[in-house]
Amino acid sequence: MTGVQTCALPIYVRLDLGARELFVGGEVVSLTPTEYAVCELLARHRGKVLSRAQIRESALGWASDVGDDTVSMHVSNARAKLRRAGVDPIETVWGTGYKWRA
Repeated sequence: MTGVQTCALPIYVRLDLGARELFVGGEVVSLTPTEYAVCELLARHRGKVLSRAQIRESALGWASDVGDDTVSMHVSNARAKLRRAGVDPIETVWGTGYKWRA
């Protein structure tokens, strides 16, 4: 077909706070409750670096006996699912924590 123009559109990430679901381009991304909580916290503070301790306490509500490796695992799992959906909004800030790209 001649004369047809196309344009690449950005893929949007949307959180449904009531349903606790995350959508990428209108499709739900299947996240565990913990992965969703991490994504919601980072998205609510987008552009701001949050430490693993802040994520552990705010999003997960876990006591300090849970290590940073556990937080990193949940972030890694959420990041992998988001990447499979075509987006990569979680950035690692080495030596500090994570942030949701603005």
